[in-house]
Amino acid sequence: MMSIHKLKIKICKIVIVIGKKIKHSAFLSFLCFLTVLCCIFLIVIPVVLKLKNANRLTYTISIDTQGEPVHILNEKFLSLGLDSSVITSGFSDFNMSDPVLIKMIQHLSPAYLRIGGNQADQIVFSEGPVINTSGEIFRNYTLSGDDWLQLYALSQNANISIIYDLNALLRFENGTWDYQNAIEMIEFSEKNNLKVDWELGNEPNSYRHKFNKYVNATQLGFDYITLRDVLNKTQLYKNSYLIGPSTTRLRDEEVERYFRDFLTVGAGAVSAITFHHYYFSGENATSVEFLNPDVYNYLEYHINIVKSVVNELDLIDKPIWLGETSSAWHSGAPNLSNRFIGTFIWMDKLGLSAKMGIDLLVRQSIFKGYYALIDNNYEPNPDWWISVAYNKFVSRYVLATKTAGNERVRLYTHCAKKHSFWPNAKAPVIVFGININSQKVTITIDEVKTEKEIYVYEFTGDQSLYSQRVRLNGDIISLGKNQSLPVFKPKVLKNTKEVTMLPYSVVFWILPDSNVAACANL
Repeated sequence: MMSIHKLKIKICKIVIVIGKKIKHSAFLSFLCFLTVLCCIFLIVIPVVLKLKNANRLTYTISIDTQGEPVHILNEKFLSLGLDSSVITSGFSDFNMSDPVLIKMIQHLSPAYLRIGGNQADQIVFSEGPVINTSGEIFRNYTLSGDDWLQLYALSQNANISIIYDLNALLRFENGTWDYQNAIEMIEFSEKNNLKVDWELGNEPNSYRHKFNKYVNATQLGFDYITLRDVLNKTQLYKNSYLIGPSTTRLRDEEVERYFRDFLTVGAGAVSAITFHHYYFSGENATSVEFLNPDVYNYLEYHINIVKSVVNELDLIDKPIWLGETSSAWHSGAPNLSNRFIGTFIWMDKLGLSAKMGIDLLVRQSIFKGYYALIDNNYEPNPDWWISVAYNKFVSRYVLATKTAGNERVRLYTHCAKKHSFWPNAKAPVIVFGININSQKVTITIDEVKTEKEIYVYEFTGDQSLYSQRVRLNGDIISLGKNQSLPVFKPKVLKNTKEVTMLPYSVVFWILPDSNVAACANL
């Protein structure tokens, strides 16, 4: 087919030839005008096209096709938090036997349900009836044996596992941890055959700020050794996980020192090294922070600090977990954390954490707060949909990837999970991530074979970034009868190495028959 450029040249030549054959002077003048116009046209159009292409946003992703996976994540990589305030509020609006609630959590299995948060250090266990004690500054709440059994039943019905955060602020007069209440809970749990993993304290470096109390890091390390000894004396929990120290993000030298001092003493007692991470306060957050890639990069900075301490102490055999994480502390940001605009920072956290070797992260929270995955009516918020899609399509196997281009596009690659839409896939790869530009971006996928189909799942907000409803490939996505998941039917692209991302979109692209050796025969 003749190009537009060649066609324009041919037309101009014809006009000139005709002009030579016609003697009428007026018409000759007109033809001369057309000739000049054609020449100008030929000069201007390439300049216009060049300017247009200069404004075209592009991004290239290159996937290592020969190497091994760079990381293999925990099978419960995307885990869930249940804030301890649900317990201290008497399980208000949280009906542990409600089939709708159970189903909504079940869709996110396999996962841990980490029961913890600020008020974990204000809860004591009692096998009998609840008796709350209070003081002027500090109050303890009681978790009854019956409520504990109901929480465990919820986890079993939803096919998830529990991590319970014990109260670290119960202290003997000499300042060491008072483990008596923990033993009472552990013995009760073993008697009822509750398979549970454990934690001791929540963000202990912040106790002075939150509770006007202080536990130094070295002492907490010894307290973890005590708890490990208690667990080792039981038949059921001698091999259970114990995670810690669960500090805040390592935002300054003081927190870093607390983290290091704890691990210097207590590393041998922990199964996984944990820290918490939020980007900003939910009390004054704006849409600017939620759409700022520089803010997203805070996570990489804080992970690198953690890894440097772990390497310094020669603890590289210990997995690192984000033991509690979301967008904004103080329960999230109203009308942001629970809207489509909140999905970008969450999707990026999933991709970046895995890329940097974080073995598991705990999303705060499944319920309660603006950052909750489901609202008080057990309806899904946008991050719930993204989490479900992630669990459905993204495997534990992280691929080495290089990227270049627009900084407001952030893409990651793993091997893809097998699926009924690509049952005979050979070495399936998934590319997933975000476009936080206000215009489309052209993505080039290098190295990987894309001769066959690419299955596209593209999530956008309904009408605006501030919608609680989500569109998948242009259609509103919703649950079916009895909270059943929709089919998740993909859009199919054929024979292409270039894919277009819509403005403000979250994508999952599956390449079912790639040439990536790491994904073969999974």
